[in-house]
Amino acid sequence: MSLEICLSFVVTFVLSLILVPIVGKVSKKLGIIAHTNKRTIHKGIIARTGGYAIYMSFLIGTMIFLKTDTQINAILIGGFIIFLTGFYDDIHDLSPKLKMLGQVIAALVVIIYGDIVLKGFTLPFLPESVSYILAIIITILWIVGISNAINLIDGLDGLCAGISIIVLVTISLTSLTYGRTDISSLSLLLAGAIGGFLVYNFHPASIFLGDCGALFIGFMIAVISLLGFGYKSSSFFTLGAPIVVLMVPIMDTFIAIIRRKVHHKSFSEADRNHLHHKLMFSLELGQTKSVLILYAVTVLFSLCSYLYLFDKVAATILFIALMVLFELFVEATNMIDRKYKPLLTILNIFIKSEYLPSIKDTKPYQRIIQKAKKKYAVILVLVIGIVFSMVFVLNNEEKVEPQTPVTTKYIESQNETSLMSDIYNQLVTAINRGDKTAERQLVAAYFVSDYYTLSNKENGEIGGIDYFYAEKKDDFTAYARNEYYKEIQTDINPPEVIRYDILSNVVSYKALSGLEDYSYYDVKVQMTFKEINPILDTLQYTTTVTLIEKDQKFSVVAMENDNG
Repeated sequence: MSLEICLSFVVTFVLSLILVPIVGKVSKKLGIIAHTNKRTIHKGIIARTGGYAIYMSFLIGTMIFLKTDTQINAILIGGFIIFLTGFYDDIHDLSPKLKMLGQVIAALVVIIYGDIVLKGFTLPFLPESVSYILAIIITILWIVGISNAINLIDGLDGLCAGISIIVLVTISLTSLTYGRTDISSLSLLLAGAIGGFLVYNFHPASIFLGDCGALFIGFMIAVISLLGFGYKSSSFFTLGAPIVVLMVPIMDTFIAIIRRKVHHKSFSEADRNHLHHKLMFSLELGQTKSVLILYAVTVLFSLCSYLYLFDKVAATILFIALMVLFELFVEATNMIDRKYKPLLTILNIFIKSEYLPSIKDTKPYQRIIQKAKKKYAVILVLVIGIVFSMVFVLNNEEKVEPQTPVTTKYIESQNETSLMSDIYNQLVTAINRGDKTAERQLVAAYFVSDYYTLSNKENGEIGGIDYFYAEKKDDFTAYARNEYYKEIQTDINPPEVIRYDILSNVVSYKALSGLEDYSYYDVKVQMTFKEINPILDTLQYTTTVTLIEKDQKFSVVAMENDNG
């Protein structure tokens, strides 16, 4: 993990630590507080706008550490919409329909503007356009669903914030395994902002998240997970991994839907039958112990997701064990209904305890049990055999290995800087995901970062030459030695490029003679040097790189100064 990624967590953590008490005082003066009712468990006057401090800390962090592109801009715009929706609800109590509308609009922004949608989703015998429409619908449901799931678990001091940090750190670690430093940085920026808030939100809390915080955090986790966790483009891994990590809020929401359906209640009608309520009241564990238990469960589910990368068998066994324990807890605490106890009833066939429900008490099954009593042992053996067969098959599948640099399309510099290494890792992932937009942006970024960094060059070496179109390399070399690289023989040693920002990425109307039928693109890149570059006499420099898409890759054909 690079120092910059770690620093991004620390910066947003400190910012949040400073902003939370300020926001809390202002909220109390404005009367934006959590009101008590028969469902709430807090006492006293407590501000409910802690999410404002998280949002501001995250926003400042993105300005410092993130490189802007279309996807990041879409995420920030969508996040702003979801934050405003929640913030308005904290003040004026929006109706469920209007709140849902805000969430859908935010989801459409990241889908339409950012092209962030479920990748690799196809259905046999259906046109690709139909599969794509279904993928968009699933994406909207995923974003709205996770946003509300995170909001629903915000019922105890520190619960939502702590679980969200665990989820985001898991995403960050998984992304780093695959070289996706962009996803890792984005995740830790948010985790740091939440961490600073958690200091004040852990029991006894002095400030609450509010809908502005819970909805924003849920939205961000949902969208970040759609970026792929760094996995290869696959619907299963795009959503499968985050579903496992988010199992606690997802299952709590799913059970709440079933419970309210069974009891003929509206989904928007709150109750005290959530996971945290059962731990706190039914088991009488209190707030702190209940929260810590749910932290531990989230860590175990997160471990399943991360462990699956290296050992499918261990991850599968752990997941099955956790789900069985989860089901037993649901039945034992009557989370759905007092009569819902299928697993406990089946277990009691063998245990025969008077404290557990007996299947004999259910008339529809009495005759079946009498005839099949001797066969249960055989059925159990068969089930165990099937489970272990599935585990064996999974174990013999090709293991998921971290992606290695692709050298057939683009060459990695032997003396690359840390920025160039990050760009190259992102480039490999973009290629594997089939993301052409990101690929050409990263090719342009790698080219300019290599070209304008002289500190790592040997005599006669021209940076970025391997990314230039083959038939024009001689012309480019002559140009470089007469311009920027003529200073390499002097005592001037320009600082390296430490950051880049993509300002635009559009279709170009330039074309090489004889190659007019190919696609060309203009990518405007702004570079930031470690210190003022003595050759260019500036700290930041903007250039437009023109690329041709030919032979299944992008090559640079021109570079134009945009600094006047």
